[in-house]
Amino acid sequence: MSLSQEREESLVKTLKENFPRDIKEATILRRSRIDVTVAPDRMVEIATFFRDKLGFDHPSGVSAVDYNREARFEIVYHLSSIRNVGQRDIIVNLKESVPRNSPRATSLVKIWPGVENYERESLEMFGIQFDGHPRPEKLFLNDNWDGPPPMRKEIRFPTD
Repeated sequence: MSLSQEREESLVKTLKENFPRDIKEATILRRSRIDVTVAPDRMVEIATFFRDKLGFDHPSGVSAVDYNREARFEIVYHLSSIRNVGQRDIIVNLKESVPRNSPRATSLVKIWPGVENYERESLEMFGIQFDGHPRPEKLFLNDNWDGPPPMRKEIRFPTD
């Protein structure tokens, strides 16, 4: 095992020790890339742990993935560290799943203010509600848009 892989193994071990029932999956994809899937009701606590104890102070993005056949959305927070020089190259994909028929998650804006517009985008494009979000309003679509969230897989727009 290389030195850099030891960092990832150590992070995964720390997570599993601190949240043994709440980490659904933790996978080292390759050097400096880790996927962590958590129970949605524990996301705030685990995200706070990532920020305060593990030093992941910078969210570089938030993605939403539509798993239509599985009747769920996956929300992915892409995390890195600016302050901790030894792990600046590590990117953690912190994931949670929410049901498609009631897509709600707790906003992480209070933990990382930089996710505000990313969460707004997921609301607008997929219809995922973020409880506690300070500005749940449109970001990209026209104000008169009254159609469905355009990035959902079942949505088909006519082509010319």
